[in-house]
Amino acid sequence: MRRNAKIGLLLILCFAFAGMARAEEVRLSLDSCMALAKRNNPVLRKSEYDVKRAEEVKAQALTKYFPQIQGTAFGYHSLHPIVDIGIDDINNAAVRDLLTTLYGNYGAALGLDNSLNLFRHGYMVGVTALQPVFVGGKIVAGNKLAKVGVEAAKLQAQVSQRDVLESVEESYWLVYSLQQKEQIIDEALELLDSLSAAVSSAVDAGLALPYDRMQVELHRDEILRRQVQLQNGLRLAQRALALAIGAEDELAIVTMDQETEMGVLPVNDTLAQTAEQQLLDLQVQAAQLRKRMALADALPQIAVGANYSYSRYQANILRNGLGNNTGNGALFVTLNVPLTQWWETSHKLREKQYAIEQAKIDAQYLGSQLNMRTRQAYDEVVNAMALLRIHERTAAHAQQAYLHAKANYEAGLATVTDLLQSQTALTQAQDEWTDARIAYRVHLRRYQDLISTTVQ
Repeated sequence: MRRNAKIGLLLILCFAFAGMARAEEVRLSLDSCMALAKRNNPVLRKSEYDVKRAEEVKAQALTKYFPQIQGTAFGYHSLHPIVDIGIDDINNAAVRDLLTTLYGNYGAALGLDNSLNLFRHGYMVGVTALQPVFVGGKIVAGNKLAKVGVEAAKLQAQVSQRDVLESVEESYWLVYSLQQKEQIIDEALELLDSLSAAVSSAVDAGLALPYDRMQVELHRDEILRRQVQLQNGLRLAQRALALAIGAEDELAIVTMDQETEMGVLPVNDTLAQTAEQQLLDLQVQAAQLRKRMALADALPQIAVGANYSYSRYQANILRNGLGNNTGNGALFVTLNVPLTQWWETSHKLREKQYAIEQAKIDAQYLGSQLNMRTRQAYDEVVNAMALLRIHERTAAHAQQAYLHAKANYEAGLATVTDLLQSQTALTQAQDEWTDARIAYRVHLRRYQDLISTTVQ
């Protein structure tokens, strides 16, 4: 009985410590979230494999420059010799009689059979090397196209990383903003608790009406409802951030709340080096190379090669088997001239040219959109900067107004309603100031990413 009690106590302690371990929060900074996202985010992991796949395609294209070597082997065994001719099988009687006489006189001494049978069993092995000399430029164009594919995959990986990190930062600042608002609500509740105690004392002393205490309680209930909604939103935001960076569900986000220096930002009018613009240029290059490869199908193709083979076939021309083993080699040149491909190729080349024109239109149009998006991002930074300064002043004024209302209330010059309204205005101003700070950071990061040529 005592043993079972000890086991039960140990189980309870194990579950308690496990619960404490799960309850422990992971504290992450923005840099930590970025690092985790780079390592764990599935979009970024897939983009890494896209680059590796493109590099393997490039390696495959490079092998076309080298000789193509092929080995062959052939063997057989038949029930009867493929060729089987005896002296008796000769239709000419005079020749048959002569051979019969000669074989009777000399055949046994020379080791000859009275019949000839060949190819009942045998084998052949060989190796062939073929070196392309000219295939219409298809190999060169294919290697250039594979190189373009690697560059495009790397640029797309940069764009994906930028977009993912931008989303992670937005999620991070959302969690941070909700935590700041939660702190503001906690401070507001502390103020209301002290106010509630003071009003209750005043009501008990007959210096205030019960209605005043009711107003304080109603206001406190309203803030508690906001707190519940805020905590629920915070949990959802934490889970979304955890999913993006591959961390646990429960996160506590902390950061050094250093204000980003605000100043005049330059507008980048030239977007030729941005990742998206480079991708558009690569699309045009790829379309041109595909046209070159289509043309190669209609041009002559020249290759040189070498072959060596070794064979062994069954034959009984001589009983000692002389002449059964054979080895031979050869050099050769191949010329392939398409004669009926130009009709099809002419239409194919027109189709590829239309694809080139479409890629050029996309590069010009989407490039203009990228330019407009960057200018819009710059305007959003400027607007966010202006709003941040306004909300900062508003929060400072709301703080002064609350302190003034509190002093007037304590002096009996203001009502509870005036104080509660002032406290509500202060909480709202602080919330909006927090939102403005987060919005400025997000817009600033987005603009810097758009004008940056590389992603760290």
